[in-house]
Amino acid sequence: MVILNPVSAALGVAQLGMGIAGAFGEQQKHIDQVKQGTFENMISRRKTQMSNAYRQRAYGRSVDAAKEQQQFNADAAGRAYVAEQIRFDEQMAEFAFNKLNFEKQLVQELGTAAAGERYGKSAMRLAAADVLGQYGRNQEVLAKSLASAARKSESNLKEISRQQFSADYAAYGSIREGPLMEMAEPMYQAPRGPNMALSIAGSTINAAGTFFGGAKGKMFGYDFGS
Repeated sequence: MVILNPVSAALGVAQLGMGIAGAFGEQQKHIDQVKQGTFENMISRRKTQMSNAYRQRAYGRSVDAAKEQQQFNADAAGRAYVAEQIRFDEQMAEFAFNKLNFEKQLVQELGTAAAGERYGKSAMRLAAADVLGQYGRNQEVLAKSLASAARKSESNLKEISRQQFSADYAAYGSIREGPLMEMAEPMYQAPRGPNMALSIAGSTINAAGTFFGGAKGKMFGYDFGS
């Protein structure tokens, strides 16, 4: 028969209760930490998702603006092309009119030279040579002017094309690269929780040692002392 020490027994029971309460407390603490970690992770991932969505929408607006600018550039270049073509056509018409006048003047001057008061075939040939020489010089000037006008028009068209390309390049300069997206935190991984069974078992063993600390007698073949 075992005679227990009331103080030791009371301390053992109290120790067991405190051990069990502590095990449940650690378990609840772990649960609270998991809840807090899960919540904070969810908030962080949601913020990242919202931020990336905003950046994507902002980039989409930039793309739309660039497309509108490109269309504006194309319209402006088209108007400039038409204006340059009209200017060049008008200049060509003026050259054609001048050429026609030169030819008309040639016919008139040749007729005048033939009907003049110069005597002899030599005089007529000299007059005709003067007229033809002047006509040739006029034609040379006209040809040079025509070539110069063509080069000028070609240069103007190239400049219009260059300006359009430059404007398009500037419009798309801000969207050549997509938005820089943030990396979301990885999903929260809960840490391993405390082993309640092991904690309670350890508390029970320790409490049993205290509970039977002042006991006397024998039980189950174990001698607690006399």
